[in-house]
Amino acid sequence: MSIWRSARLLLCIGASAGIVLGAFKLPAEAEPVGLVAMATTANPATRYRSLEDTFYSDIRPATPEQQLPKSLEKKADAQASYMEGLLLEEEGDYEEALAAYTRSLQLDPGGNPQLAVRVAHDYAKRGDVANGIDVLKDLSKARPNEPLAYLNLAYLYLKVLKKPELAVKYAEQAVRVDPKNFSGYQTLFEVFLALKQKNDAEAVLIKAQKLDSKDPNFWLSLVDLSLQLYVNGGNFAPSKVAAVDPLLKKAASFAGNDGNIYAKIADDYVLIDQVASAIPFYLQTLELNKDNAEVRYKLAQSFLKTGQRDQAIRNLEEMLKANPLKFEIYEFLARLYEEAGNKERALANYEQALLLAPDQPENYLHTAEVQLELKRYDQAISTLEEARRRFQIPQITYSLAIALSTAKRYSDALPIFEAALQEAQSIDEELIDGNFYFNYGATAEQAGLVDKAATLLKKSIELDPSKAAQSYNYLGYMWVDRNLNLDEAGSMIKKALEIEPDNGAFLDSLGWFYFKKGDLTRALTELLHAADLFTPPDPVVYEHIGDTYRSLGNTPQALSYWQKAMNLDPQNRSVASKIDQAKAKMTSNPANSPTPILPTPSATSRPTSESYPGQP
Repeated sequence: MSIWRSARLLLCIGASAGIVLGAFKLPAEAEPVGLVAMATTANPATRYRSLEDTFYSDIRPATPEQQLPKSLEKKADAQASYMEGLLLEEEGDYEEALAAYTRSLQLDPGGNPQLAVRVAHDYAKRGDVANGIDVLKDLSKARPNEPLAYLNLAYLYLKVLKKPELAVKYAEQAVRVDPKNFSGYQTLFEVFLALKQKNDAEAVLIKAQKLDSKDPNFWLSLVDLSLQLYVNGGNFAPSKVAAVDPLLKKAASFAGNDGNIYAKIADDYVLIDQVASAIPFYLQTLELNKDNAEVRYKLAQSFLKTGQRDQAIRNLEEMLKANPLKFEIYEFLARLYEEAGNKERALANYEQALLLAPDQPENYLHTAEVQLELKRYDQAISTLEEARRRFQIPQITYSLAIALSTAKRYSDALPIFEAALQEAQSIDEELIDGNFYFNYGATAEQAGLVDKAATLLKKSIELDPSKAAQSYNYLGYMWVDRNLNLDEAGSMIKKALEIEPDNGAFLDSLGWFYFKKGDLTRALTELLHAADLFTPPDPVVYEHIGDTYRSLGNTPQALSYWQKAMNLDPQNRSVASKIDQAKAKMTSNPANSPTPILPTPSATSRPTSESYPGQP
């Protein structure tokens, strides 16, 4: 120890001793010695000693009257050790400082409760929880009415040792010695919750409410604890709304003009699924702080959750006046307009969000999705190509492949599908699911690669047969329409119907299978059933029914259904040709008795990537 630190230490000790003893008093019989008398009695040979000799000299030991009582001597020594710890800590010697603080507490266990708590937690951090507990137990013995001792003993047993059963008595004692201290109730609540004693935890909350504090944060703290108790699996128990609502109203009654309190109350109403009750408090917050963009955003969300979409849109549009560069607002507005069916306004807002935040991959995906819905295929492809240049994300590559396929650029889409597959295998394997192979396979079929399509569709089925109804049907219909593998094709279609028995498209495929097998009666039954299930009507089904009636020799009925198909799809040249041929035949053969024949398969191919978009 350096001489200067020694000097500082002794000065501190002297100061602390003075505090302990009060003003030092001379013995009653002693009289003050005058300066002259001191000069005449002084030893002329005496010389000044060094500073170190002065501090550590044994000369002039204290007289009995000057000695401290044992109890005060311990306190003085404890204070000296505390001061030594402060100096050691200041120099960065934390281990020695902890030892000095520990000596101080051993000499005077109840002299400094805050120090005892700090030392206990320091020991716990070092893995020596037992020593920390001993320090706190000594504090509780020296000061049995000190809540800090019991609160921190409960904490160490609950949080550090994970033994809530040993923490209970200390948390209960903390409440007993200081019943007006909310920390005790909070600790006891957490202990009972850890023990899964929910009834006891609820009783603690009810008891804490009797404190009747006028601090709004007290009531909001009770709400926070209530949420811990009543939320299960992320959902608040509806039956407990009545228990929490009065707490929030209490907080509101003491909130004054504190906008943060009103915002917290609103947030808590949202958490207990009382969104309508949250809206007035969000509005009150905005009255106090109109520039609070976060609260305005939450208000818009609340309007939306309560079915007030127009209010939400107006609120967000108002936000944009103060925050025109906040891309999240444009994204939110775009979603609202999209849900309202206003695709143009949705796209305008998505494009603005993309302009403000080009580093957000989601903005490209949202923008391209709406562009596809508006049939702006070239724009969607350009958006996704730009995204692919910026980001190495398999989802973007996959979306580009879908966009190309939707635009009927099947040959261009195939290599992009393959690139997405390769990227996902190394980065995002979850992307490669049954839907991925279905879309890849459908695109291959549209490109005329039937064998490749079959391989991909079988892969889709293999990944999850229970969810592969579309793949079963697509593969079956693809073969049926080309007179390939008819028996296996029929089996595939029937498996699709086992999964979705009321699917009109699948019933149409089954009817077309029977048509190709020559079973015209069963074909007509299934096709008419399929037509009944389609809303809106499907032109392909009507064309198939017309073809079946023609093969059954019923040209008028055939013509009727072809005409229905033509009304729904005026650009279908195949149907137009059939109508013209039928009319010509009826004109040349008024008796209408043509020989039933099986016609050449329709050029219209039922399974297309547009029929089953399977968008990622």
